[in-house]
Amino acid sequence: MTKETALGAALKSAVQTMSKKKQTDMIADHIYNKYDVFKRFKPLAVGIDQDLATALPQFDPALIARVLANHCRRPRYLKALARGGKRFDLNNRFKGEVSAEEQAIAQQHPAVQQALAAQAERKATRNETAPQPTGEVSPPETQTASGTEG
Repeated sequence: MTKETALGAALKSAVQTMSKKKQTDMIADHIYNKYDVFKRFKPLAVGIDQDLATALPQFDPALIARVLANHCRRPRYLKALARGGKRFDLNNRFKGEVSAEEQAIAQQHPAVQQALAAQAERKATRNETAPQPTGEVSPPETQTASGTEG
């Protein structure tokens, strides 16, 4: 319902003269800088593609969809889906839940399984190298301001 301004039309025309690669890079930079939900890799609301197309009329909707697909394939996003929980819109507001089926599909993704295996390996390594308590506790040395106790 918004009329396109002359400035908006000029911006759209200028953007569309760029290569598709440059446009997708520009879209990705824009959404990661503007929308916290993308920066934090939170599960996205269903239908967020239409919201993005409306919010970014200067870009080709097909390229917005490409950037969104790339984001949703990232292991960090898939891990967030595998954890389940709430989905969020562009304004970082709760908008639906990750279904059990979607969660199971994300958990089966090789990137998620690889990330979880690496995480378990790091945890095991940390536990092996952590100093084991000996049962003896040495009291900390304390001194008063005058250098004597009491």
